[in-house]
Amino acid sequence: MASVSITSLAGALLLAAAGPALAAPLSPADVFAKASPSVWMVQADHASAGNGEAGSAVEVGPRTLVTACHVVNGATSVQVSRGQGKAVYPVAQVTHDPDKGRDLCMLTVNEDLSGAPVALAPPDSVKVGERVYAIGAPLKLELTLTEGLVSSLRPNGGEALPTIQFSAATAPGSSGGGLFDDQGRLVGLTVAIASKETDNLSFAYPAQWTVELSDRVLAARKTWLGHLAAAGLPLGPNGDAAASGFAELSDTTKLPITVADTKPVIDAYRQFLLLAKPRAFILTSDNRWGAVSDAATLDAVVKDCAARQVHCRLYAVDDAVVWKP
Repeated sequence: MASVSITSLAGALLLAAAGPALAAPLSPADVFAKASPSVWMVQADHASAGNGEAGSAVEVGPRTLVTACHVVNGATSVQVSRGQGKAVYPVAQVTHDPDKGRDLCMLTVNEDLSGAPVALAPPDSVKVGERVYAIGAPLKLELTLTEGLVSSLRPNGGEALPTIQFSAATAPGSSGGGLFDDQGRLVGLTVAIASKETDNLSFAYPAQWTVELSDRVLAARKTWLGHLAAAGLPLGPNGDAAASGFAELSDTTKLPITVADTKPVIDAYRQFLLLAKPRAFILTSDNRWGAVSDAATLDAVVKDCAARQVHCRLYAVDDAVVWKP
């Protein structure tokens, strides 16, 4: 099946947020019944970790979820699940917010999810002292509900919307889960547990950021293509990187590896394959390698290679192998 278009996400979320607010608060049981179908557990496998990283995600549109990037960063494979493994979906792509200051990632699957997209609260509806409910998978205990208050709204650099500090209990595995109001609407995405000494000091990004993600990614994509053109990389008729014909994108056997232990290079390339566009996989003449997913990082790598006086070459860009022997 074809994956959902990134441009359709914002429209789906805005429709969800447009419904009328309910006057009377829902009971905790009713909040859970309304909101929990949107919350999933995330399992991210890393080459260097035995059991991988566990976290949570919120379904925000057709075949699309949002989670905290630190749950999936560096993963060679990711899946989302519900019902103690009864519903499992491999993640086809991970899309990072272009701003590394926003620890926000979009997960795309290639099948229709069995859950339900979340409804969003209006961005100006979050107030200090209001009751909120966190739903996630702390310590891999999926669909755990905890209750608390909005403790503070913390300014976040130059961002228009503040970070939400809240007192509902969280633990490792809660990251990427949903923070909901007393109408069962998403007000934030859990991204940080501030202290090991207490479980009721946590932070969430405003839910509105999930709406903005699509446009931010598309803008970064235009910048990326501009950098590729300026670097002299051959582009095809559609403006994307042109394939050299050296290998198929998913064929790890063709990687021009010059080190004895090939596994780290192959694992890094598998991490690259999981990334959404923009993305590039780089090999250097002093036997370094890795994936980048934004123009600024690509520029930094090229400058570092120049400073160290080594050759820095692109093996694959977006959906094409561009390497030429």
